Amino acid sequence: MHARAQTSDGSQVPYTEDVDELIGNARAILRDKFMRADAGISGVNMAVANSGTLCLVENEGNGRMTTTMPKLHIAVTGIEKVVEDFSHVPELLTLLTRSATGQKISTYFNMISGPKKAGELDGPEQVHLVLVDNGRSRIFSHPVLKPTLQCIRCGACMNHCPVYARVGGHAYGSTYPGPIGQVVTPQIAGLEKHGDMLSACSLNGACGEACPVRIPLPELIRELRAEAVSPQFTDAAAVSNATAVQEVLGRGAKRTLGESLIWRGWALTHRFAPLYRIMTTAMTRGRGLFRSKAAAALLSPWTDSRSTPQPARRSLHELAKARGMAGQYQNNTADKRGDNA
Repeated sequence: MHARAQTSDGSQVPYTEDVDELIGNARAILRDKFMRADAGISGVNMAVANSGTLCLVENEGNGRMTTTMPKLHIAVTGIEKVVEDFSHVPELLTLLTRSATGQKISTYFNMISGPKKAGELDGPEQVHLVLVDNGRSRIFSHPVLKPTLQCIRCGACMNHCPVYARVGGHAYGSTYPGPIGQVVTPQIAGLEKHGDMLSACSLNGACGEACPVRIPLPELIRELRAEAVSPQFTDAAAVSNATAVQEVLGRGAKRTLGESLIWRGWALTHRFAPLYRIMTTAMTRGRGLFRSKAAAALLSPWTDSRSTPQPARRSLHELAKARGMAGQYQNNTADKRGDNA
């Protein structure tokens, strides 16, 4: 701070290693900036429709300074944050504070219904509200993904997500990290750009259990994974008509011919017993081929960060047959069929 920060009179901040003095210096510098600012920009936790009241929940107090000191207050909120009247506010506020920080109530709860009136000492001279859609109407129209808009931004899903706890928020490459980010961002920016985020989930279900507004996050992640590899690709720029408004942007963008053929082959071999036996025999007998350079190149997306998979020397069916278990199973099955007859 001594090298980079300056006080309001332009002099350098005195050098100190005392924490309280450092905090005091930062507070003085920031408050001067708040006092000199031409406009303050804030978000909105809840917007009450019948009174035009903007509710802001915070613990630090910077939101209150942002909305009262500058002459112009600009509030930005998504359209899903609008509630009908004040009767909806207490329940949402209780859910938000307890799920986010474990508090019964936050330090500050601000209610702004307009600019300051004649005779009032503080408050902005103008208040402007910006309602952001940015794909929210399209999300609302989707029959499965609609619950995404129930989010109150408490962060409970992130607090309980083992993947988020391990990799951190920056790994998600978006403003919204964690489980809710995996659901929100692909729907807003498109699956072709953010579809890979959906793979950063083990589907353990902790986020769905922790969500106070009961968003089925695991189900939504699975739905978006299916949308990402859907046979029908929808270009983000082409979504403009009523029939396409229910589709996720970039639907099918992560579908590849090679992966589709692999899964079709997998389904086919597991549907017919002779094909399954041929496949397992080929893999066990040709297990040495997995060490070749050709196999390494083919499996490189997997083996770049993992060990090369190695098939067993004998299949499970062969091992069971060698121990006489296969015949025993067949005899038991025949007995059951006779009893049922």
